[in-house]
Amino acid sequence: MKAVNVLAVDNQIHSDSSQLDNEVNSGVYASIIDTVGNTPLVALPKLSAEYNVLAKLMAKLEFFNPMSSTKDRPAKAMIDALIRSPDFSENTHIIEATSGNNGVSCAWLCAIYDIRLTIVIPEHMSLERRKMIKHFGAELVTTPKALGTKGAIDLAKELVAKDPNAVSLDQFSNCHNADAHAQSTATEIWRDTAGQVDIFVAGVGTGGSITGIGKTLKKYNPQVHIVAVEPKSCPILSTGRKGIHAIQGLSSGHVPELLDRGVLDEILTVSDDDALDMARKLARTEGIAVGISSGATVAAAIRLAQMPEHTGKNMVMICADTAERYYSTALFGE
Repeated sequence: MKAVNVLAVDNQIHSDSSQLDNEVNSGVYASIIDTVGNTPLVALPKLSAEYNVLAKLMAKLEFFNPMSSTKDRPAKAMIDALIRSPDFSENTHIIEATSGNNGVSCAWLCAIYDIRLTIVIPEHMSLERRKMIKHFGAELVTTPKALGTKGAIDLAKELVAKDPNAVSLDQFSNCHNADAHAQSTATEIWRDTAGQVDIFVAGVGTGGSITGIGKTLKKYNPQVHIVAVEPKSCPILSTGRKGIHAIQGLSSGHVPELLDRGVLDEILTVSDDDALDMARKLARTEGIAVGISSGATVAAAIRLAQMPEHTGKNMVMICADTAERYYSTALFGE
């Protein structure tokens, strides 16, 4: 498959946007790509009352992004940077390891730009993720469950080495991953809270969101308390121990190069069952259908919000994706 000139595509999209603005004073977007970001920050009054929390809970609903997850932000930033680099040509083949959501976002963007993409993903990641990746025309390679995301990373590196046209975005070390969150997610949170953020809670997968957002919030206010969430059965950050868990999107069983541990003030662990239960609870109380990692993040946030020392504080948490990506998992088992 011969790729089109993606810079020309991008320029045409925004040229069309300018023409549209001149012809019709409207709110029409020139491309779906332009709808990434500016996701809502939503209070959780019913959940707060049920759990007698003392802090003010606010969820950043990242499933309002076009591909229903927070990964649209870094995927766009990483691919845009690649396109503008000397390593890119019309024959470029992106090979990327992912636990799923980044793969969906990359497949979506590569379909628009007509870039060849191969996603390497652990076999136990949800069927919905894998089907969406293929739906956008990307190639899919799976790795054994026992090897976790680290196994997918290792295989992706091998595949890149064999193909002279191949490159990896390497989301686990790509600075554009964290930068995307620093420049968009963090500034949106600061804007929407009028600068009144006391505690920020997020799960750790690649480390991009908590590093980018955490650094930026602390730049605005060094007193913001940054809390990382990881699986109880794979507490790689808190104990150095890795293991198998069911919270897709969190810990890959290794400490990602991108993660700046210096920005973390606290690390909390959440069990698989608690993550699943809280994701269901959010749907059945607040009407917010989130994925398993979001359940883990909210469960950890509620634990913090019940502490007397956090009374009256504003606590923002990231809800990374939608429940609709988990129909085939234990999330819909009850």
